[in-house]
Amino acid sequence: MSINYLVEFAEHAYGRVAGALDGITEEELRWRPVSEMNTAGKVLRHIARISLVLLPRVVEGGTTGNWDDDYEGREHSLAEMLRGVEAGKERVLGGLRGLEAEDLEETIPLWGGTHRRVEGVNMLVGELVYHAGQVALIRGAYRRAKPT
Repeated sequence: MSINYLVEFAEHAYGRVAGALDGITEEELRWRPVSEMNTAGKVLRHIARISLVLLPRVVEGGTTGNWDDDYEGREHSLAEMLRGVEAGKERVLGGLRGLEAEDLEETIPLWGGTHRRVEGVNMLVGELVYHAGQVALIRGAYRRAKPT
């Protein structure tokens, strides 16, 4: 797997996130179609954590100490989460561009053991795409459910 491919995949994922979040409102963040479903705000908080905390750790060499942090346990404003996604994007893309091919094969500590860095990057970038789809689904349901 090449660095260029990973950079393109990450750029694509961040584009999907940006598209899903474009123009999102505070009301949309709090709305849920059914009580058992996450709000777009909770999903966005998870996206921001992946972008700002988890992906940079993997790109830069794995974790030290406890993998978890308190990002998702705290409330964040919409602006703070959007800034977190953007700051993480810049850090991740810059970090990926600074890697060499052999860095991708390096075994690093991740949740549940050790894995090649490329596996962690692919999984977490894929998570960004997945969660962007969740936000898009919630927002689409919101628009259909709310009277115009």
